[in-house]
Amino acid sequence: MPSRPTGRTPFERGSLRGARRSRWFAAFYAMALAACGQADQAGTIGTRQWGPYEVTVETRPSPPRVGQNEVVIVIAGEHREPVYDALVTVRAQTSSPWIQAIEDGHVGVYRRAVRFGSGAQNVLQVQLKRGEDSTILEFPIVVQAQP
Repeated sequence: MPSRPTGRTPFERGSLRGARRSRWFAAFYAMALAACGQADQAGTIGTRQWGPYEVTVETRPSPPRVGQNEVVIVIAGEHREPVYDALVTVRAQTSSPWIQAIEDGHVGVYRRAVRFGSGAQNVLQVQLKRGEDSTILEFPIVVQAQP
């Protein structure tokens, strides 16, 4: 009859294979968590009101770095309903042309890769158009130098 585990640890039972497997799993899990924690995390730059709409801007990575960064614009209307029929354009410098953000489904999320220049302060301009209404919102951004 095979012996049943007695509830003792692998070390107490004399099984180092189980203990090695447990340590390997714990180390792998810790590395995976660390890698996920250092991934290009999103960070909210700010939220502004435009009439009945709430406009939130995020960047990936956060803080943004010199060069290409993803900018995500989330527009919510009354009762936090997504606004998915707006025309959203962005630029990181007033001398740059406006570039259209791409709608990410019918969930009120718009995305665009934006190139940020060097310098500690930049202002991201977000131009919104919906029907006859339009506005330009400004979001100050601190850009981090490349590591």
